[in-house]
This record gives sequence, C-alpha cells and structure tokens, in this order.
Amino acid sequence: MTEDAVDPEDPRPSGHFGRFRSNTWHYVTDDLARSISLGPATDAEPGDDWVLTYTPERRDRDDREKVLIRLTPRALQELYIETKDLSQNARQAGHSAECDLCGEQVPLEDAIPNKREEPVHRRCYVDAYGGPGWMEGY
Repeated sequence: MTEDAVDPEDPRPSGHFGRFRSNTWHYVTDDLARSISLGPATDAEPGDDWVLTYTPERRDRDDREKVLIRLTPRALQELYIETKDLSQNARQAGHSAECDLCGEQVPLEDAIPNKREEPVHRRCYVDAYGGPGWMEGY
C-alpha cells in the first residue's frame, strides 16, 4: 500500500481488521516515521517505565498531535519478545517479496514484474526470458 492510497482520516485498510473497526487508527507516513521514539519515561532508573511516542498523520498538518504510549517494564519485555525473532522480511512486511522464479526474497524497489505480473529479480528475468545484459547485475 502506498502513502497516496491511505486516507489519514481513516487509515484502517478497507476490508481488513474488522474486529478493530471501532478503534482509533493512526497512520505514520515514511517521513513521519522518524518521529517514532522509544526511551525511558524518567531518569532511566531500573524498573522505570518506558514511553513509545510517534506523530500520526492528519489531513490538516496543524492538527497532528504526538501520541505517547507508556510501557511498563513487563510491557516492554512483551514487545521485545513479540519482535525479537522476526526475520528482516517479517519486520519489513511489504518491502520485499518472494521472487516468482527463484523463491528468494527480492526488495520491491529492485523487483520487476515477470510475464505473470509477479515480482522477480532482474537476473532471474534475464535467465527466464532473456533481455539486455545490464539487467543481470541487479
């Protein structure tokens, strides 16, 4: 999904997450992602809570309000447990895909569509269908 396809006022993907339909959804653009921070809420003493902050996008740029989420040490541990063993592909879901020809991951920014409109490495495309030699280097 591209940023252009997201309505900042209604960021829940259409047809998805119906169970959470009545919840407030936020959207953080690629540019606003740098607004995400995680750190101690106080003086970083052992046992202190941590705070996750971010600034969601709104249609009116002046309407953006920073969101602060307080995480107890146990909540922070749970967040860590949920994310520590994720593969790079799982952490970056949507940024890469399985090459339709070789099965390895291909970054979507480097992929080209094959004859079935599936993402493939350029080298795999050249091997399968032929093409200019300069494409093999990708």
